[in-house]
Amino acid sequence: MKDEGCRGLQLAIAIALGISGVVGQNCDRALAQSNIVPDSTLGNENSVVVPNFNGLPVEAIDGGAIRGQNLFHSFREFNVSTGRGAYFFSPTSNIQNILTRVTGNNPSQILGTLGTFGNSQPNLFLINPNGIIFGPNASLNVGGSFVATTANAIRLGDTGLFSASEPQTSNLLSINPSAFFVNALASQTQIVNRSTATSTVLGEPTSGLQVPDGRSLLLVGGDVRLEGGRLFAPGGRVELGGVAGTGTVGLNGNGNELRLSFPADVARADVALTNESEVNVRAENGGSIVINARNLDILQGSRVRAGIASGLGSPESKAGDIEINATGSTTVAGDSLIANVVQSEGVGKGGDISITTESLFVSDGTQLIASTFGQGNAGSVRIRATDTVRFDGVNSNGFLSAVFSDVEAGAVGDGGDIELTTGSLEVINGAQLITNTLGQGNAGSVRIRATHTVRFDRGDAFSKVKAGAVGDGGDIEITTNSLLVTNGAQLSARTAGEGKAGSVRINASDRVHFDGVSSDGFSSAAFSDVEAGAVGDGGDIEITTNSLLVTNGAFLIASTAGEGKAGSVRISASDRVFFDGVSSDGFPSAAFSNVKAGAVGDGGDIEISTGSLSVSNGAFLIASTFGQGKAGSVRISATDTVRFDGVGSNGLSSKVTSAVGEGAVGDGGDIEISTSSLSVSNGAFLIASTSGQGNAGRVRILATDTVSFDGVGSNGIGSGISSSVIPEAVGDGGDIEISTGSLSVSNGAFLIANTFGQGNAGNVKLTATDTVVFDGGSVGSSVDLGAVGDGGDIEITAGSLLVTNGAGLAGLSTGTLGQGKAGSIRIRATDTVGFDAGDAFSSVGPGGVGSAGDIEITTGSLSISNGASLSTSTDGQGKAGNVRIRASDNVSFNGGSALSAVGAGGVGEGGDIEITTGSLSVTNGACLIGSTIGQGNAGAVRISATDRVSFDGGGASSFVGPSVVGDGGVIEISTGSLSITNGATLITSTFGQGNAGNIKITATDQVRFAGVGSNGQSSGAFSAVESGAQGKGGNIEITSNSLSLTDAFISSVSQGTGTAGDINLSTRQNLKSDRSSILATTQSGDGGNINLQVGDILLMRNGSKISTTAGQAGAGGNGGNIDINADFIVAVPKENSDITANAQQDKGGEITITADAIFGSVARTREELLLLNTKDADPRQLLTSDITAISQQGGPQFQGTVTVNTPDVDPSSGL
Repeated sequence: MKDEGCRGLQLAIAIALGISGVVGQNCDRALAQSNIVPDSTLGNENSVVVPNFNGLPVEAIDGGAIRGQNLFHSFREFNVSTGRGAYFFSPTSNIQNILTRVTGNNPSQILGTLGTFGNSQPNLFLINPNGIIFGPNASLNVGGSFVATTANAIRLGDTGLFSASEPQTSNLLSINPSAFFVNALASQTQIVNRSTATSTVLGEPTSGLQVPDGRSLLLVGGDVRLEGGRLFAPGGRVELGGVAGTGTVGLNGNGNELRLSFPADVARADVALTNESEVNVRAENGGSIVINARNLDILQGSRVRAGIASGLGSPESKAGDIEINATGSTTVAGDSLIANVVQSEGVGKGGDISITTESLFVSDGTQLIASTFGQGNAGSVRIRATDTVRFDGVNSNGFLSAVFSDVEAGAVGDGGDIELTTGSLEVINGAQLITNTLGQGNAGSVRIRATHTVRFDRGDAFSKVKAGAVGDGGDIEITTNSLLVTNGAQLSARTAGEGKAGSVRINASDRVHFDGVSSDGFSSAAFSDVEAGAVGDGGDIEITTNSLLVTNGAFLIASTAGEGKAGSVRISASDRVFFDGVSSDGFPSAAFSNVKAGAVGDGGDIEISTGSLSVSNGAFLIASTFGQGKAGSVRISATDTVRFDGVGSNGLSSKVTSAVGEGAVGDGGDIEISTSSLSVSNGAFLIASTSGQGNAGRVRILATDTVSFDGVGSNGIGSGISSSVIPEAVGDGGDIEISTGSLSVSNGAFLIANTFGQGNAGNVKLTATDTVVFDGGSVGSSVDLGAVGDGGDIEITAGSLLVTNGAGLAGLSTGTLGQGKAGSIRIRATDTVGFDAGDAFSSVGPGGVGSAGDIEITTGSLSISNGASLSTSTDGQGKAGNVRIRASDNVSFNGGSALSAVGAGGVGEGGDIEITTGSLSVTNGACLIGSTIGQGNAGAVRISATDRVSFDGGGASSFVGPSVVGDGGVIEISTGSLSITNGATLITSTFGQGNAGNIKITATDQVRFAGVGSNGQSSGAFSAVESGAQGKGGNIEITSNSLSLTDAFISSVSQGTGTAGDINLSTRQNLKSDRSSILATTQSGDGGNINLQVGDILLMRNGSKISTTAGQAGAGGNGGNIDINADFIVAVPKENSDITANAQQDKGGEITITADAIFGSVARTREELLLLNTKDADPRQLLTSDITAISQQGGPQFQGTVTVNTPDVDPSSGL
């Protein structure tokens, strides 16, 4: 060795060992030696050991076999003692590799320094199949890379071999050994590193085993164990490889950079880092770490570090990767760390962390970090595990077990992704997967693919743009068989800075389950959020699965509280979706799409496509806006069933809501449901409302089979649908539209569209191919107290409609209590409509300003029974609506009614009741009423029946109430035959200031009045000016084929100050009166006229009467006229059937009779009556049938006239 080589070695050793005062001493000084013993396998080229070289505590190693770039050494024993060094001399500048083997039976113990010196910077290889141990004070002082291995041999190309176990087989060549690294031993011993030695090399502090910058440090076992030991290769490469069986491991080299190539068929041994071990390759560029093992343990605070160090790097710099390949399990625990980061003030792109293993277990606060704190993109974390990945727990200092790929505060660059591919994944007990940006750059995504299960149990996955950051958030993507998110676990993609939030996308072939709340009150959830102060759109939540369950207070939420649109929640589940229950602290299981207060942006939609959907026990689906922007819509498509049911333990109903909240500016979204069957029960409901400035959304339901709303919840709220404009809101309410096979609304359930604010209420449109049933249920549209706007219409189209078991508000209703028109009720049913103890009404309530709506029914047959009613009314300022009925077959009122009224305090016209049908039946106290007891005319009752009309113990009336100013409406009936029996009546009357309405009957066949009701009232037609009233009685006009009266009356009378109306009866055949009366009389005014046109016989029996007598109260009034034209007039002489046109004090009327013959009736003067001893000349006191037109108390000048135009027939002739 040359003297300058000795001097250089002295300097290097002094620096490496930290020895003072050795430089310049005599190189021959005798010191204690290491156990380094050459063997004789190299013959004349054997290694030469120079102990205590130049008096230093080192062994200088010279000699060896040179083959081109390679220098080969061989030893029987090779150990370096504590405090000493062993240095290999490179005799020429051509030497690139020094290859050292140990052929004895003992492991090598490196307790001091191992190095090289001389004329080149060679790579150093140490080969000992019996094991290699680096002690706590071991260190390296090499010029190139370092390789320690327990392999048998190193191959040199295809034919060269340098074997430690069979040295005689070696074939030393000059071929660069970087081509391949060969391990051909089935069972390997350990490499152990305990080195924590600190020293200084070229002015830089070091610890453990270190190679120069950019060089490689490879440990290839057997088992490889770092027991508190440290490995440093700044900007270079560290590889740890455990080999357990026969095989070949390739070695690739590029100068001083060496790397291993592990074939898949090589059996692996274990690698372990324990007791705060560290592997570190941080520098300004490069720096890779590769670990190949069977089982890998990184425990007890151990660290694996790569990346770009603080203050180093350039825009072109790129850190190397950390790559772990373990055929068995990988365990990282005990506050350990795997990090590949761009540190603060570093510049360059970060490297990746890649783990390929059978199972990965990360626990006790351990973290995997690929982040950037400087200027440059962060790397990604990629994990592939064929069996299981588990992230578990928090350590005693509160550090989470986690994976990070972040852009940290002050950093500039994009974050990397977290990618996990495994059989099963568990993130539990506070563990987290996090890709955030706190600086300037996009956050990375979290992508999970697990063939079996993914479970987050009190563990989270986050991708967030934090406050002050500028960049888009990353997505969270999970593809698996089943996903379970429980005990407050969360999947969250959010933005609180300037940038879009990422999306949460889940694809699970079997099921997804979000369940429960953590002990500290956090719900299990999936978030995509634009937080307050953020600028950017929110991402979507997308779930594709077989079944989705969201239970016990878990939720899915896409919202915005900043400046940007909220994302949508989209669910596609081929089997079912199940939202159920509330948490122990009362938070509902739910899906939300929300524009929060102060936010500027539209809300996203909630879209569910599934086989069946169940929302129960207080669960919610809500799309709302409380800021400036439209609320999203809720769209549900289910091939089988949709079910909303019940009340939660917090007292809140299960519901779907689309809302414009108080203070919000924007339209509400729609609720759309498409399914086979829909059930809303036990207090559940659907609501679309506006409390701010904007229109409420619509509720649209399409169900091919059935829709059912049933019952009242335990909180007292009925099941149903509501579309509302809330007080002080400005906007129109949305429509409620249902299209189905059959619809049932029962037991307190409701459908309601109303307005309490400034805006029109929505319409309710119901279409059913089969039946619509309201059984103790209701549908309504209203303008409520204080509101300004029109009410919506109720439109029902069905095969049949039944409204029954009404109680309270059960039935169909439209109304206004505010300023605006009430909506109409329109029913079209091809088969039947039945109201059985159920109602339909449209009203203007007290204080309301606006017209009531119409009730229009078109059907085959209509039945109104058991107290049911069809009613339009006004008690405010506005017209009452009309009731219009068209039934091709029949209409039946059986104990029911139809009403159009101007109520007390009402100012407006009453509406008409119009019935067009084949036949009409009004029975058992049923009635058709048009009335006014306010200020306005009463409506008319108009009936057109091609077959028949029957009033049996029922009636029709139109009246003007007391103190009212207004005319009564007409009653018009056009039919084939009319029957009015058992006390039934047709009445038009006035009790106030106004005329009574007319009664007009047209029948192609017969008209029949017969019988007395249970209340003693006779059947009849009655038009009256009642006592105290001012007005004219209405006319009664009947045109028919025949007319029959039995115990009945036809009467137009005035008991007030007005005149009675006229009665005009025309029959083509007979008019029969038996114990009946035809009257046009008054109490104090002029009597009305009676005109009878009878085609055949006028028959009067048993005290029947035809009278236009006036002044029956003893007051004034002229008797009305009677004009009778008949073929024959027949009255039985002794049955007291009279025809009178008398007056009490004023002039009697005129009676004109034209007939072929009169039988049984006698015309009498006042004098004749007095001669027959009648009091006050009253013919009713005689048993005879009389014809009189007299003034009962007046003089001769007041007598009326009786004119009989007949052939020469004696009127007194008997029958």
